[in-house]
Formats: sequence, structure tokens, C-alpha cells
Amino acid sequence: MDYTTLDRVKLEAIKTGLTTDDDLLELLITSASRAIDLKATGGVVAATDYFLMEDVADEVLWATVNGDGTIRTAPHKVVINSVSAMSYRFSPAQAWIPIQTNLLMTDNQFALAWQALSGYPGKCFVKVSYNGGLAEEVADLKADVIELATLLAARFYREAESGLTDAIGVAELGQLIYTKAWPVRFIEMLTPYMRAVPWRGA
Repeated sequence: MDYTTLDRVKLEAIKTGLTTDDDLLELLITSASRAIDLKATGGVVAATDYFLMEDVADEVLWATVNGDGTIRTAPHKVVINSVSAMSYRFSPAQAWIPIQTNLLMTDNQFALAWQALSGYPGKCFVKVSYNGGLAEEVADLKADVIELATLLAARFYREAESGLTDAIGVAELGQLIYTKAWPVRFIEMLTPYMRAVPWRGA
């Protein structure tokens, strides 16, 4: 899923409707979207479509078991909207033990099962089915996510057109300098969506 559209980048960021390099721009929009996935997840290559809302079935993950029996795991989406099923085991040699659906809930990036393993603090494996992500279509994404992708795609396009990679302007000096840094505005806007826990499978 791309997080912005060709028209938005052309009209809002590049501010032209006349560019003939639409094929290049479409590729850069996808590149910018994947760069957002990577940055938000801490560089996880498998994080494609991190913001896409979809149903995920039987994702196997590590989970934390708290002293009160709460199982807590962080599925691979920016936000978890609902959990439809979860089971657990302590070893791959064990059979999966299902958890009652009335004990399942969500907490932002986490899927939780309440009072399923009282007296067993530590780690376990979970298999979880859930709905996660922000939107199925670009138009339904949060405005700041769309703006992030729009700004980054425009930056990639300017660099490609100019032949300069990672170049920024310095007004006081009237020149371009090279930098590997992410734009400050980009980082500030993306911070609320950054993954809170490491991306862990099992």
C-alpha cells in the first residue's frame, strides 16, 4: 500500500501538474511509503504495509506473561484494532492452548489476554489473529501519515531530478550540502507512530 497519491505529490509538494515523469514519481511514492515502514519499525525489512488495515490470521509471536497472568504481545501492525483469537504454549513441542475470546482485548500496539496464566510470569509463544493498521485506502489514512509520504516522495523526486542524493539547502550559505539525516519535520511527525517494542516473531 502506498501512503500518498500521485496527484497529492504533484499538486501539494512539487506544486506542478505538468510533470511528465509520472512513472518515476509513482515508483518514488512507493519507495517513500516503504521508507516510512522501515523507519517506524526500526528498520524491519518485512514491515511492508505496516499502516495498512487488514485481518491477520495465526501470527506467531513471543509474548510476555505478567505476574497476574496477563499475556501481552505486540503484533506486526502500527495499531491493533481488535483480537479475534489467541492461543499460547511454552515450547514448540507443546500443543497450542486456546484462550477464551472474552479474555482478549487491545491496547494500542498490543494484544492482551487477561488472567489466562495466573502464576506463570515469564515468556511464552502466542498465535494470534487480529485486525490491525490504520486504513485500507489512502484517503482514509490519518492526514499526517499522508503528509509524511507526500513530503518524502517529493524529496526523493527532487533528488532524482537534480542528480543530488541526500542534499538539503542552507539558506544562510546559499548552497546545497549533503546529509544522510532525515528531515527534522519528518521525524517529529513520525514519532507518534514509531514502534514501541522490537519486532519479534517466534
